[in-house]
Amino acid sequence: MPNKYGARKTYSVLCGRQFDSKWECQRAEELELMRRAGEISDLQYQVKYVLCTKPRITVTIDFAYHDVAKAQWIYEDAKGVLTRDSRTKYAWLREKHGIAVRLARK
Repeated sequence: MPNKYGARKTYSVLCGRQFDSKWECQRAEELELMRRAGEISDLQYQVKYVLCTKPRITVTIDFAYHDVAKAQWIYEDAKGVLTRDSRTKYAWLREKHGIAVRLARK
């Protein structure tokens, strides 16, 4: 079934995995190259956080990594279209877990 925003699943040989969109795959490859260069560490994909247990509501962030130069964790979502649902979940994530999500936009 096609994605309603036209995204196509894309496989990355560099990362060794499939991504939900061409844009997310491109950003993942950029981050992987940064990791190999030592600019970032602990690169994680599809990091899930629970916002509410009843009813169970979660948000999945595309990338989490440690920026070596800034000595801080970065949480990043690759978005072509920013929806109302996404904005709501990002605000909730910040309030509940203190995590600000950086948007990687095309």
